[in-house]
Formats: sequence, structure tokens, C-alpha cells
Amino acid sequence: MDADVSGLVPPAYAGAHLLALPCAGSATRTPLDTLARAWFPTAGWEPDPGTPRDVRPAVGARFRGVAPVDEVRPGRLRLADGVRVVGPFPVPTAAVRALSLRGGAGEAFALHVEEPAPRGTPAPVPDDRDGLARAFPAGLPQGVELLLLGWAVAAARRVGGAVVVDGRALLVPDPGASVDLTLYSPVALAPEDAVGVVRTVVPGARVARVDDRDDGARGFEVTGGTPYDGAVLLSAQHVPEVPVALGDLDPREYGPWAYRLAWQPPDPYELEVERPSGVHVVARGRGRLLVSRLAAVLHGRVPGVLVDDGGFVVRDHDLDDRLAPSAAPSSSSIWA
Repeated sequence: MDADVSGLVPPAYAGAHLLALPCAGSATRTPLDTLARAWFPTAGWEPDPGTPRDVRPAVGARFRGVAPVDEVRPGRLRLADGVRVVGPFPVPTAAVRALSLRGGAGEAFALHVEEPAPRGTPAPVPDDRDGLARAFPAGLPQGVELLLLGWAVAAARRVGGAVVVDGRALLVPDPGASVDLTLYSPVALAPEDAVGVVRTVVPGARVARVDDRDDGARGFEVTGGTPYDGAVLLSAQHVPEVPVALGDLDPREYGPWAYRLAWQPPDPYELEVERPSGVHVVARGRGRLLVSRLAAVLHGRVPGVLVDDGGFVVRDHDLDDRLAPSAAPSSSSIWA
């Protein structure tokens, strides 16, 4: 659907891609530059968005119209060469409702690519969970512009925001659609220990596969089925690389053993659509809770850092939010 975003940003950015987020006043909202460094490791503000204008106080008629010293100007968050985010700009109250922003107040950022690649030709997209194919019926963006939009959608999903592409088409990713988690740990867990962890959440879990390694360690997969909501999977493997988001952390906090905790729905096709059925959304909410409980138990057994399926670090308060009753799917997001 198209969005009325008139007045959301200054006229110079009216046709740009926009990222709208709940206001950063909440202590639990991940800062924008932290979200950016999860995908763009060298991202940084230039200048900081809280920097006041460099204007000395002045009085008198001849100084009328000079910006006051404490006026805050939008910052420029550089993501990569030729790619930046400009803002924040306050979101009017009516637009907060139209964009479905959480918390009652919001801020908008303009997304800018200096030299975008020509857009591709229209083509069938089998997986359009994010709605990008719908938003670009004439052809998807390419290269760094597509990467930028992928990050913006993931960031909006993480914090309950929205994306407006080309200044018109609205994407409101459901935070509840972020289900899977991965724990990056320095500790190798044995399959028999892992199945015990999964059985604390799904009693009938079993070891489905074991992969022996030359160094004696073993990769594996544990699966636990539920009566109605699909299955929960725990798979372990030694990985050569870790997500970009872990680059901000002390390397002693994580390691090369990746424990992926995933939900497998009864109908996997529904993972690929922007608006899945109500039955799927209800099952997904329960599956997300199981994955979160499993992550809490596993993290209590082995050290490491959790990362969600958007590539963002999940801290203790983030996991608490996923485990809270308010994290259940809302009726407004369900259709039969």
C-alpha cells in the first residue's frame, strides 16, 4: 500500500527511501548506529545528531532568523562509501499512527545512495516476506541500494518501525516474524547434552543427525515436534565466520560454535509471504516463544552471544521482551 508521508521529512528528501522508528527515548531501543554496524561495520555519525548548530547567541533585528544555539540539526550516519542516513526528523502524531509505529512517537530518517545501480527487470520473486517485490513492481533495486533496503526492513522489524520506499510504498515488517536465534559460543556442546536442553522445552526431542569432525568435535541437529505448531530445531556447527554485529564485542564473549535455534512451521511456504494466514501467525507466536525459552536455557548452559535472524545482537533485555506475554501476536496482525 502507498503511504501519505507528506511533511514527514524536508522537501529535499521527499522522494527518498525513508526509515521511521519509534523514538529513541526508550532505554531498551537499540541505537540506530548500533543497528547500522550490524550490517555496515564502519558505520558512524558525522556529525552526531545531537550536536547543536555552531551559531552564537545573537539579539536585535539584524539577527532575526538566525538559528538558536541549542537547535539540533539532523545528523548524517555514514554506512559505506556513497551511502548514508540523514536524520532524525520528528514524525507528526498523525503519521505515527499511519506508519503503525510503536510507543506513540517516532523519528524518520532519509536513506541516500549517491550512485544507485539501474533497477532490474520485473521478475517473479518466490520469497517476498519483506514486501519488496510488491513495492517495486517495475523491478527491484540492485547492489548497495538493495542491501540498504534490506537493512532498513530488518532494522524496522527489530524495533517496531516502518520503511517507505521511493517516498510512497509502505512496508511495516512484523517484529513477531523474527523467530530464529543463533548462539555463537566458544564451547562445543555434545549432542547428548543438547538433546537434554531441547527436552526442557519440547519433551519428545531427539537427535536427528550427527556430523563427526576430524578434530573430534561433532556438529549435529536436534529436533522436537509439537502437536500443532510444527517443530523446533537446534543445529550446531563450527563456522569459519561470525556475523558482522559481533565485531563491536570483545572476542572472548563469543566463539566459532554456532547453535541455531529455529522454528519449522507446519507449512514452510508461509515463511515466504508478506502476510501469512492467521493460523500461521498464531503458531508462529507460540513457536517464537519456544525458541526464546530454548535460547534462555541453552545460554544458561554455554556462554556466548545471541544473534537474531536480522543479524542483530540479542541482549538479556531483548530476550526478556521476547519472553514477555505482550510478545504474543496481536489480533490486528492476524487474518484467517
